[in-house]
Amino acid sequence: PEFRSVSAHGQSDHTTTSRFPLASGAIMLGNRVTLGVSLSTLLDRTWETTRSGYNHFAADSVQFTETFESAGAINDVKLGTSVGVLSTRWLGVAADVYAGSNDLTINRTSQDTTVAVYNQSARLSYSGVGASAGLMWQPDPTVAIGVSGRLGGRMTSYRNDTTLSRATAPKRLGGSIAFTGLPGVVLAFRSDWEGWSSLDGLGTPAVVITNTWDYGGGAEFKGPSALGAPLALRVGYRHRGLPFEVDSSKITENTYSAGVGVLMAQGRSRLDVTVARAVRQGAPGITEHAWTIDVGIMLRP
Repeated sequence: PEFRSVSAHGQSDHTTTSRFPLASGAIMLGNRVTLGVSLSTLLDRTWETTRSGYNHFAADSVQFTETFESAGAINDVKLGTSVGVLSTRWLGVAADVYAGSNDLTINRTSQDTTVAVYNQSARLSYSGVGASAGLMWQPDPTVAIGVSGRLGGRMTSYRNDTTLSRATAPKRLGGSIAFTGLPGVVLAFRSDWEGWSSLDGLGTPAVVITNTWDYGGGAEFKGPSALGAPLALRVGYRHRGLPFEVDSSKITENTYSAGVGVLMAQGRSRLDVTVARAVRQGAPGITEHAWTIDVGIMLRP
């Protein structure tokens, strides 16, 4: 769940949202080949807001309430394989299939029967393809370096069976490094560039889309034992730019996180819990904060 608050020009609003879960699985074929599948969110559009207004009749006025709601996302289903090359390098390739929908609803209500009430709804669907590749290299047993990228193919939006618009799925290029040379400590850093501007034709001309950078780092420490195994204690930081501008202003987000990982079933499963605090800034007169609780489960049959 995500608990978000927004303040703008003396007024504030609060939301609680459960985001689409991430899932992945992998199986090894021999010692050097792995097949995998993952399901993640490319672009989430889940939100709801409410406004109040008045209908005026000569010298009289009647209040009404309108609720605007969007629920759904564009998801990325990735099918891939990786192959061990020599003893210190792994090469992976994957096909990306983008699919998803947004349910859009406008609902007007009023306690006064003289006000016209209505409900309007529409469903937008999306489909597209892409391709990803990556390389991991271990120049030393304590260092792992990874680079990866994605090329986007055609992406199309539909309303019912009618094609609305077409664009290109965003490109991505990123890298990461992990260091395990300190006893009981893992350090990691990653950075990504994402070409969101290629999605410009998928939305309305009023929405300005920009390319973004996303980078972060963290540390994992060996903690006290629980359930027969040491706990993994984690802290992290992330900075990213958001692809949509607000009033010609670019929006950035800083996230601070802390979490714990617990091994269970003699190391064949793991429970991870993380609490993150995010702060967005960039738009004049607007502040936005959020608390997010992430829960992850790993199973090794």
